[in-house]
Amino acid sequence: MDGGNIRVACALPIDAALVADVLLRLRRDTPGSAMGWTLGDRGSAELDVEFFPVFFGFVSTTVGPAWTTTVRLWDPAAVAVALGVVELNAISSDTCELAIRPQGPLSPWWAAHRRALVDLAGAALEELAQELLWQASRDGVAARHGC
Repeated sequence: MDGGNIRVACALPIDAALVADVLLRLRRDTPGSAMGWTLGDRGSAELDVEFFPVFFGFVSTTVGPAWTTTVRLWDPAAVAVALGVVELNAISSDTCELAIRPQGPLSPWWAAHRRALVDLAGAALEELAQELLWQASRDGVAARHGC
């Protein structure tokens, strides 16, 4: 029932020096402490918008700042939950990697539906990536970025 090697990731064209401002904008624009998405027949995701800094060197691919938060991934019936970790790591001066991986062991339902978990995590990752790119493109952020 271990989450094992489940991990979905994507690269974002966001300047590493701007990520703290982008995350601050995300937190300020979100009512409450979490944001969520209903992702059709894949299920739903609920992300804590309070990202915390990770000590430099904690993640081997990080060349600059890194942040982490938690996410809850719910099956389509909203009965089984998988707790996850979201990592945002600067991998170069103008690129960050956004990733989601399980936090701890999977519930029996998710252990039996690993492919569905990967699909749900990928859909949640895409939603968060689009939100972060939008926040990075707003006025007041030092540089503009697009997909």
